Amino acid sequence: MDKKSFKTVLFVIFTVIISLATAQEKGKAETPVIPYDPELEDWVSVDGFVDVENQEYPNSFFDPITGITIHWGYDDSLLYIALSAKGMGWMAIGLGSPKMDKSNIFIGYYTDDSTNLENHIGVGWSHKPVSGANLLEDWEIDYDDETNEMVIEFTYPLNWAGLKGTAITELKPGQSYSLILARNPKNPSFKAKHAKKSSYTFTLAPKPEPTPADSTEKKK
Repeated sequence: MDKKSFKTVLFVIFTVIISLATAQEKGKAETPVIPYDPELEDWVSVDGFVDVENQEYPNSFFDPITGITIHWGYDDSLLYIALSAKGMGWMAIGLGSPKMDKSNIFIGYYTDDSTNLENHIGVGWSHKPVSGANLLEDWEIDYDDETNEMVIEFTYPLNWAGLKGTAITELKPGQSYSLILARNPKNPSFKAKHAKKSSYTFTLAPKPEPTPADSTEKKK
């Protein structure tokens, strides 16, 4: 093999390696993280508006498939979640399962006449409202005509052991769980099929280790 041919072969091999590495990197699914903040109650206002400029939520994650952005965080007892997307209709987030079945689902809609957010449980290829106590601590849905953005905002306990039919019954710091997202921007009916859906694995960030100063304060 002459020098020119050898260089050509090396170039082809190098190009293939780069292409495979790039494809592998693109194929990696992002793992969203829900950060811990013990003072979220003071930061988050459940009003149907996400104050991005003042960092109302400690982290956010954009899903290009559904067009939903998740803003979230957690404290010692509650999840703080806001979903935002263009258009009206309905959108939903499910926790605990990579598919609808056994997911703890939060599905809400906005129309010019009404809004609603419900806690559902995935059953097979469908879902049904949670029976008994409603664990939604607080919620609000709003729509901005100027930006064409709909926002669903709510708080919910980290532990929902009282619900039947869910894949998991609580979220523990440092652990990873399945997440589903779904969206129908044209029809507000919960019976209307989603136009887009996606699934991810997310992690509940570990709580920071207490400092010696924290331990001293607790003893007083």
